[in-house]
Amino acid sequence: MSKLIVRGQYLAPVTPFGRDGSLMLDAFAEIIEWHVACGVDGFLVAGDNGEAWALTADELGQVVATAVATAKGRVPVFAGTGAITAAATIVLSEIAAEAGADGLCVTPQSYLLNATLAEVAARYAAVAKAVPLPVMVYNNPARTGVDVTPDILAAICDVAPVVAVKEATGNFVHLTKIIEAFGDRIGVLAGSGHYIVPALELGAAGYLSTAPELFGARARGLMELDKLGSAEKRDLHFRVTRIFEVLMWTGTRPAAYKAAINMIGLPGGYPREPVEPLSPAEEETVRRILDQCGVFEEEASRRRVS
Repeated sequence: MSKLIVRGQYLAPVTPFGRDGSLMLDAFAEIIEWHVACGVDGFLVAGDNGEAWALTADELGQVVATAVATAKGRVPVFAGTGAITAAATIVLSEIAAEAGADGLCVTPQSYLLNATLAEVAARYAAVAKAVPLPVMVYNNPARTGVDVTPDILAAICDVAPVVAVKEATGNFVHLTKIIEAFGDRIGVLAGSGHYIVPALELGAAGYLSTAPELFGARARGLMELDKLGSAEKRDLHFRVTRIFEVLMWTGTRPAAYKAAINMIGLPGGYPREPVEPLSPAEEETVRRILDQCGVFEEEASRRRVS
């Protein structure tokens, strides 16, 4: 198997649900196609934005299969398959592999709120042995309680075919150390919107975060920072940061992001229980920030690409 190169703009799309909680696969395919047409470099489906916790195992397979069938090999599709135990993670990983996923996105064990280096490495080793697909390590200690330090990431790389890490600690010192230690080995992806511009300037391979994709094809400019002056970079950084913050802290995630996807003309649908949609006042807050940051400036950024 040739090594999958992870670089550029990766995206964690929403999983559209109807008001009754039904899975809307046609809407999901439309979202995937729109993002591919806008120039995205890869996907992580069934991630946090995709409400992975609300999907059954069968639905995970349907979501992955739909993304793979829609992408048609134009970009890779990673599937979020993390669960508390390695055994449960392997089951989900096997389902994703059967559905055609190009790679797996695996978190350290969650809920326990701590784990030793040996325990984390053993988890990734077990998954890699059972399902030998390329692995993206997802470091989000706010969700898992486990911070993937450079030492832990090195241990994971020793036992699993790691091709990327999504860094969502919110700690820029930590991200700096990961870029320095692993930037020439795997694709280091900035996972927090307010760190995208500085991370790319430091040599990160790309980003996997929420906010830039709302600009549609214009988001490609983030991967061409060398063409921008310092004032333009600052402006871009400020706008992405404002959008990221309003999407992360309005309502319960990913309700605000789903609302934003609907606002740009895509069928984001509703969150699934236990997450509630935004209130009208919250929606207005999100719309105002998107408008102020230029998301609605061009009609083309709101059209569905067919």
